[in-house]
Amino acid sequence: MGVDLNGLVSKYLTPQLVSQIASTAGVDPDSAQKLIGAAVPAVLASLGGALAAPGGAKKISDAVSNSDPDLLTKLTGALGAGQLQTLNDGANALGGLIGAGGLSNLANALGQYAGVPPEAAQSALGAVSQAVIGVIGQQDPSTWSDPSAIVGLIASQKGAIAAALPASLSQALGAPSLLAGLGASSAASGAAPAAPPAGGSGLPTWAIVLIVVVVLAAVAYYWLAIHKKAEKPAAGMAPATTEFAMLPGVSRVG
Repeated sequence: MGVDLNGLVSKYLTPQLVSQIASTAGVDPDSAQKLIGAAVPAVLASLGGALAAPGGAKKISDAVSNSDPDLLTKLTGALGAGQLQTLNDGANALGGLIGAGGLSNLANALGQYAGVPPEAAQSALGAVSQAVIGVIGQQDPSTWSDPSAIVGLIASQKGAIAAALPASLSQALGAPSLLAGLGASSAASGAAPAAPPAGGSGLPTWAIVLIVVVVLAAVAYYWLAIHKKAEKPAAGMAPATTEFAMLPGVSRVG
């Protein structure tokens, strides 16, 4: 069975951690539970949408590669200490991956869904996004260490993400559009285009042969036309006559 990122992140965000996020972000525990439960697949969907942007896959791969190996442990400690700055730092980092506009739209949609202010929703997103990056970093590096790998990993989560998103939130985020490109674009991953077949033209052999035949026929036709033109007398010119020298003592006849 493949990796279930939504399940792993949700498992990490225990009721105790959610309660600490609620306290730090300034929302009631019930609203925080609803908010966090929806924020996990929403963040994954937003990352999936970011893969379609030029260089998006590399940004996400680099974010995981450059993250602290003990990120989850340190996040747990920060939440226990009520460090709001840690949440804000996480939200800013998420904004760097999905864009400031994407972060604002995500916070507004989640806030409306859970009935909390957008500012509180954005703080909670800071914790969730760090949890997502931390969980991805715990997986086999071959699944996230380069752009094409991270595209494959998140694309494999497409069905689980869509199933975990509440319908109203999915519609508000335009999640189907965010997820539509997963697995369909190698350009977003930063991969180089496939090299053409040996010979460099990329054309099938029959097409190359046909082109060569057409070119040779055109050259032959042109050569024959020039040759015939050179042999044809110019218009208006009298045919050439042969003059014989008169021998002494011989008169010209006629």
